[in-house]
Amino acid sequence: MILRVLIIVILQCVFVGPVWAASCVTSLSGQLYQIEYTSSAQDLNGTGQFIPKAEMKGNTTVRERLFGKWGKVDCPGYITLKQFTPGLTDAERKPFCLVYDKEADTYTGFSEGERNAYLICKNPKTFCERVNATKAEAQSIARTGLDIASRAALATAQSALSPDGGTIFSHSSGALIVKGSANYISGALGASGASLGATLSAPAVVAAGAVTLIGVGGAVYFCR
Repeated sequence: MILRVLIIVILQCVFVGPVWAASCVTSLSGQLYQIEYTSSAQDLNGTGQFIPKAEMKGNTTVRERLFGKWGKVDCPGYITLKQFTPGLTDAERKPFCLVYDKEADTYTGFSEGERNAYLICKNPKTFCERVNATKAEAQSIARTGLDIASRAALATAQSALSPDGGTIFSHSSGALIVKGSANYISGALGASGASLGATLSAPAVVAAGAVTLIGVGGAVYFCR
């Protein structure tokens, strides 16, 4: 830990192309994972997991960048969220936050909602998982949902057809977010949501009441 801090501090004092490598440990559902990554103010190729310095700085506190967390789990929350949501960009990851079990000192998943300073959900109500949908299917869902969201009259009419209602809106990250019952989501997306049929019709999902569907970065995430 001390050696890592010294390396980071020294490299951050170098003004010409600072580059630093780091290693940290996170815990996902009770299992420890060591993560290696490289950060730089300049673009790097062929470095494995590369994180732009500006991106790291914008998603972590000074305490996290220099000291991590005390104990076995010392990765910044942002690094852990990247592990849960591979393939998404920094902007596309904005709707999500981490679900953390403080007593067990492990992250148990991620959800959609407001974050605290460490990217942990302030009020987690759901757990999210990626839906097995192709990029084309995800884009079709996004186009349909955004079209509905941009036409208030149609959205209102659609809600009126469903007794439990729901909402469809575009997040600042570019994500499409649909909230409501499984029946509402199925009705709102129509044919474009056919690939989600099995997911939305599962007894546990139907019984859950309000659920959330997020389309972002060519992927679909289902939260319940």
